[in-house]
Order: sequence, then structure tokens, then C-alpha cells
Amino acid sequence: MNPDSNPWNELDALILETLKEKPERELPLTFTDTLLRKVERQLTWRELVREFAVKTGIVTGTLLVLILCLILPVRETTNPFLLLLADHWKIVSGVIFLILFTFFSDQVLLKFYTKQRLLDTRS
Repeated sequence: MNPDSNPWNELDALILETLKEKPERELPLTFTDTLLRKVERQLTWRELVREFAVKTGIVTGTLLVLILCLILPVRETTNPFLLLLADHWKIVSGVIFLILFTFFSDQVLLKFYTKQRLLDTRS
């Protein structure tokens, strides 16, 4: 086989030729700073949401275990507390939503914007 007919050699030659050419558009001087700032924001957001999900999962799991321990033994009898919750499920779900929203705001949004302010003042 002839080494000049190898497609990889042709590709290497094309890449080297392209790298030697001058680019059509110049990148702005702040390109890397802007790119790093966007990547930092995205990674910070992911980290905070992941931490929030873990914390929420731990609290939810603990509450489920507690509920199971309280409800299963008294299944046969009528529990006035459960009847009260069933009758007022809209209020209960609204309160749970408000607690979850407050927790999300505190654990994710405030931390995210505080970190962004610190990063912006550092730049």
C-alpha cells in the first residue's frame, strides 16, 4: 500500500493547511472571560439544584418513614388527624408548596445570586 494514498495522511495535511491559514473572524479579547463566566454559572446552578434535590429527598424520605410508622399501626381505627388532612387537602398542599418554594429560594436562588455577585466583583 502506498503511504501517500492513506486517507489519514490526506486528513492530516488538510488540518495542517487549515491551521496555517489566518481566521476569517477574530475573537474578542474578552471571549475566554465571558465563556468561563457562563460555564461557572451553569456549573454553580447545577451544583445548587443537585444539593437542593438531595436535601429535599432526605427530608421527604424521613417524613415518609415517620408517616409509615404512625399510620400502619393504627390502620384499623379511624384517625381524626388523617380525616382532617383528607378534608383540607387543598390547604395542606398549598402549605407544602409554600414551604418547598421558600426552601428552594433560600437554598438555591439566594446562594446562586450571592455567588454570582462575588464572582462579578472579583473580575
